[in-house]
Amino acid sequence: MAKTVTKRKAKPSSKVAQKPNPTLSRTNKRSAKEMQEWYEKNKNTIETFKKAQEALDLLQVQNPTKSATKAFSTFTKENLRTYLENPFSNSKNLRNLSKYLYYRSQVYRRLIQYNANMINLQYRSVIPPFQITEDNDPQTVLQSYADTLSLLEKMNLNLAFKPACITAFREDVFFGCAYLDDTGFFILPIDPDYCKIAGVYGDGSLAFWMDMTYFQKNADYLEYWGEPFQTMWKEYQKDTMNNRYQPMPEEHCVCLKVDMTDWQNPIPPFIGLFDSLINLEDLKNITAIVDEQQIYKMLVATVPLISGSDDVDDFAVDLKTAAIYFNLIKDALPNYTTALLSPIPIKDIQFNGDQTSDVNKVENATKSVLNISGGAQVLNSSSIDGTTAWNGAIRSDEDMALSSLLPQIQTIVNRLVSTQLSNPSKIKFIGVTTYTVDAFRDSVIKACTYGVPNKLLIGTLNGFSELDTLSMAYLENDILQLPQKFIPLQSSNTQDTSHINGDSQTLTTDGEKSIDKRDKAKG
Repeated sequence: MAKTVTKRKAKPSSKVAQKPNPTLSRTNKRSAKEMQEWYEKNKNTIETFKKAQEALDLLQVQNPTKSATKAFSTFTKENLRTYLENPFSNSKNLRNLSKYLYYRSQVYRRLIQYNANMINLQYRSVIPPFQITEDNDPQTVLQSYADTLSLLEKMNLNLAFKPACITAFREDVFFGCAYLDDTGFFILPIDPDYCKIAGVYGDGSLAFWMDMTYFQKNADYLEYWGEPFQTMWKEYQKDTMNNRYQPMPEEHCVCLKVDMTDWQNPIPPFIGLFDSLINLEDLKNITAIVDEQQIYKMLVATVPLISGSDDVDDFAVDLKTAAIYFNLIKDALPNYTTALLSPIPIKDIQFNGDQTSDVNKVENATKSVLNISGGAQVLNSSSIDGTTAWNGAIRSDEDMALSSLLPQIQTIVNRLVSTQLSNPSKIKFIGVTTYTVDAFRDSVIKACTYGVPNKLLIGTLNGFSELDTLSMAYLENDILQLPQKFIPLQSSNTQDTSHINGDSQTLTTDGEKSIDKRDKAKG
């Protein structure tokens, strides 16, 4: 069993400043922007789709236009069921199959993206360091808060972590190397076939090893990627037998896993759907062929026999003449229509099927896949009846999508921020989604009316970062002075009711008339 990786804490400092990084000035240290540009340019040659083709070796895909024995590979669906019976020893095959289904099945792709899109890292609260039993220096607290907000603006977390979340829900695990500097933030995906989880850091986030033999086949990547890979490669070269797996440095390590109950065995989370998804794709292919056949038509032209004649083949029309006219008819036929010359009576032949029934079969099969997925009932909204059921389905899906990955991302982000700042603030992500943020925002506003300090949180729930909210508040209140120019209408929400009780209360004219009317009614 892998050992727990203990995180070394930085020594406390009275000054709040960015930590010096001696590797930043080295030529073999790539910036986050350089790595992102390189990856976008070269991802077609290193990304997952070519490996997804390996999944074709896992199953027999029937070609509906050919005979039933035709297959694209020598494997069968029985092989797939064998892999499912022993998934731990076939995790690579199942992972590649999941990639293939992600590109092949629109239902599976929507299911993966639905769960990944539940995670919105804009919904957050940044909490500066605070000591309850000691005096707190306002300038130190403010500087910590300002430095953390500035760093978060550079990181653009939603953009950086979205591909990682999609990969994690598709394959159960994501391995990446983080690049964080003045140019921005980028997470370089690393081939999971060459990685394995090593343990956990002190904060609970996962650590992983990387197999250095990866660079034996990809030496050009090692040259460009630079640090930390070149240092890891040098350690491997010292002892290629025992140093094959090198730990990803803590300041670069990004590792996510959906199923944390067994973090040593990565198995796709939706493995139970694979058989149903394959059957659904086969059904859709067959239905497409049936639909195509329905537009075909064959016309049969007959050569009539002489009535009453006892001779065999005693045609009423000369065959050569019939052939001439037949060719003229054939040349005039539209697409998807053919003709046949025969002594059989003229008949219109069509390849019709029950199109409605075929469509219903695909629709019902799609609903079945979504229903047995254990979540994503919203994608099959016709099965949800009523607001209560809808809200319950959303909360169930939300819990499934957020409960595992969101806490992991939170610990990773805080760890990465702590490598850049000597006195960082804590980042806390809020477990809500675009489906439930409105209700949660209302509860936050209600809490604010009782004095709970959540004003900036309201801004992030509305899609504005803390710096955006503070900047707009300064613009509107101090520069434009909009509160003095835009005066709200008087209502029960805007009136001062602090003196309603007591002799010193001040009433409006309408209020006085109301009291007089009430007194007269009492006699």
